[in-house]
Amino acid sequence: MSQSDYLRSFLEIGRLMSQGANSNTVMNLIARRIAEQLEIKGCLIKMVNAQGDRLEILANWGLSEAFLFSVGQNASEGVCFQLPDKIVCVSRFENGDAYLDRDALLTEGIKAFAVIPIEIEHRILAMVGLFAGVSKAFTEDELVFAEAMANRGVLAIFWKRRFDRHIDRERYYLSSFQEVSSTINATLDVNEVLSKVVVKVTEALRAKGSVVRLLDPKTQKLYLAKGYGVSQEFLNKGPVDAQKSIADNLAGKIVVVDDVLTDPRLQYPAETAEEGIRKVLSIPLMIRGRMIGVLRVFTSDRPRFTNREINFASALAQQCAFAIENARIYERVKYEYQQLLTDLGYAGSSH
Repeated sequence: MSQSDYLRSFLEIGRLMSQGANSNTVMNLIARRIAEQLEIKGCLIKMVNAQGDRLEILANWGLSEAFLFSVGQNASEGVCFQLPDKIVCVSRFENGDAYLDRDALLTEGIKAFAVIPIEIEHRILAMVGLFAGVSKAFTEDELVFAEAMANRGVLAIFWKRRFDRHIDRERYYLSSFQEVSSTINATLDVNEVLSKVVVKVTEALRAKGSVVRLLDPKTQKLYLAKGYGVSQEFLNKGPVDAQKSIADNLAGKIVVVDDVLTDPRLQYPAETAEEGIRKVLSIPLMIRGRMIGVLRVFTSDRPRFTNREINFASALAQQCAFAIENARIYERVKYEYQQLLTDLGYAGSSH
């Protein structure tokens, strides 16, 4: 097989992808061209699914359904049905070879095979299997060609999945924000608003739980207003002092604690760690430049909070602050109105 033949296959795949062909069409053509160019019985391309819990078939050419869906496919030890950590080549497969997939391979008439891992962002996420009906020693050029062809299609699927996840997350952020806003517009019940906020921020950030605490300006204590996802023992661990518990929030700063065991800004690091919490996102609730409380999101060990996650949680925190301020204004106006009625001799009536 000449280099020009390899190049033509790459150009064909590139042209198809640029025309917006769906991934199934692209991957099936890739598998077909690999099999045809290498003059082998068949080609199989598999990738970890979007959930990351199993391998799924992306494309197949020349292999029977009986082989594809044989028992060995679900066996983690099957050489042709798991992600290898390196290239596996068998140039002469015989009856006595000890592979878990042996029966399926023999029934399919396979005499030689190679399994190539496909790595994306330093993780092996896919594989391409090459299957020959005669004994065959795969050359380095053939292996490189097959890997490069499969990699092109797999990489496109990888980025599409990432983009789809991003869009889904943005939609969830928007719908969550709209739900909280609708609740604020529909009620002056602060508890209902705060309940919605702590649930939505916990779910959206895939966190362990979250709390809203409000500041008592006289005592400088943060008292619990609403909690979700964490134990009552943790919530009642003791008085929370705004000066000792992530004090930077008082200045209106958002604080990320990446390790509760080593960060000195926590008031109760041991109790926090015992709850299974490793990271904390603490956002001040601000009204006209002053802090009236905090929204804190707790997670177990996970990657760092992204800017998008922080911005989303900050938006919900601001909604919290508005809801609390609106309720306080309403109570103040209601009180002043009652006082006015009393002064006018209409005590006991608000109509």
